[in-house]
Amino acid sequence: MPRLSLRLLWWLLAWSAIVTGGYWRASHLTNRPLHADEAVQAWLTWHLLRGDGYRYDPVDRHGPLLYFGAAGLHRLWGGNAANFGDRAARQFVWVAGVATLALIGLGATAAGFPRAVGAVAAALLAGETLTTLYQTYFVQEAWLALLVWAYFFLLLRTAPPSTAASRGIPFTLGILAGLAQCTKEIAPVYLFLATISVASVRRPCFWTSGLKAWGGGLVGWLIPYTLFYSSFGTNVAGLWDGLHSYAIQANRLTDVSHTYPWWHYARVLGVIGGHPWRWGEIGLLALAAGGLIGAIRGVMGPALRATAWFTLSLVVMHSVIPYKVPWLLVTAMIGLTLLAAGGLEHFGRRTRWTTALAIVAAILVIGQCFTVSQIALDRYPGDARNPYFYQQTSPGLSRLLARVEHLNAAADRALGIAVVSPAHAWPLPWYWRNHSHTGYFSSAPADLDGWDVVVWDSQLGEIPSVVAIDRRLEYHGLRPNVLLQVAVARPSGEIQP
Repeated sequence: MPRLSLRLLWWLLAWSAIVTGGYWRASHLTNRPLHADEAVQAWLTWHLLRGDGYRYDPVDRHGPLLYFGAAGLHRLWGGNAANFGDRAARQFVWVAGVATLALIGLGATAAGFPRAVGAVAAALLAGETLTTLYQTYFVQEAWLALLVWAYFFLLLRTAPPSTAASRGIPFTLGILAGLAQCTKEIAPVYLFLATISVASVRRPCFWTSGLKAWGGGLVGWLIPYTLFYSSFGTNVAGLWDGLHSYAIQANRLTDVSHTYPWWHYARVLGVIGGHPWRWGEIGLLALAAGGLIGAIRGVMGPALRATAWFTLSLVVMHSVIPYKVPWLLVTAMIGLTLLAAGGLEHFGRRTRWTTALAIVAAILVIGQCFTVSQIALDRYPGDARNPYFYQQTSPGLSRLLARVEHLNAAADRALGIAVVSPAHAWPLPWYWRNHSHTGYFSSAPADLDGWDVVVWDSQLGEIPSVVAIDRRLEYHGLRPNVLLQVAVARPSGEIQP
């Protein structure tokens, strides 16, 4: 096939992947309630939109970029606090998902990958379940992955560091590193692994070209770090908090509530455990394993070899660290799709027969990715049996929200709602943010009889009988193993059964 026709084919495949993947993600922005973590972050963004400001919290929050970015995008589209909801919050991470598809599909060639690799990797990524899910999830990982891979691709640029075209690259690398830092505290570790992976296959590297490059990178890093952590000059203490957070965050790595064995992620991805063909993306992982071996052996070019070392280091690091949640795999999963595409490209260019086999394999694996994604996100969104979700809010919580709305509409006044929960039963505070008569308590207050609706967290045991008496008692799921007992006051004059 003529070279121009091949270039057009890969260009069309890349754009098809971007459009299809963008549409697929957009169609799953509101098919499940917000996770507790999403709700807390949406709450902070809502307060920022209301004009209440933002201060970085090094104890219990990640970087400030998510909040300022989501608020800024919402305002850019003409929104305000009043119309900021689930879709608006998740649209910000959706943008990161689409940008990641564009980076992989259209930017891989400039980073030294064969043109086919970027296009095929974008096609695989378009329907890959874990990335689709967490690029529609209001947490930091989608933006962290985008910024880290943009840094990695730019670092792979083949132009010598001394050329005029490359003089601004250290500054741009610093900007990307600073933005990644403003996204999540683990970013420096990712960036370090990316840098040494590239340096192992490409010398000289920009960071080995002298103090001038380091100076440009430092200036680039300081710009976003200073702006975001200081809340654009309104919280200078945030500059110290951003650095101090590392002493605090290190302790969270051993949080026993999220501790799992080293092989846990293999279970999440369906390599081991029950129903691997239903939930697991075995085809993609098999291709990635083949690509990893070929890349490390040095038969697939320096860009893929650097990708192999970087991806492998991410997988090993997150397997060794006891703290494990599925969204930590997003950055590594992008590397796995690149390796899978690299393996297909290397195998396919041997003969016409291998080309045909590679095309068939690519079609089958892309189809499997979309099939598993459809099962996970359409048939079992938020279901406890779905391994891609983690402590996800029960879809049935929407019935409680609708029930309270109905009670409010039927009453001649705003009902008083008491939520008794050690963790305040998130995401309820987010969904009831505009309800003016809601109280949140870590333990039972003395005056529960005065509230029209009492929401009792099962983590506190059974709801006290003195509260439930003469009330309708209902049960609603909050998340796996957490039930909400809801006691609703009966209208006056109602005959007791």
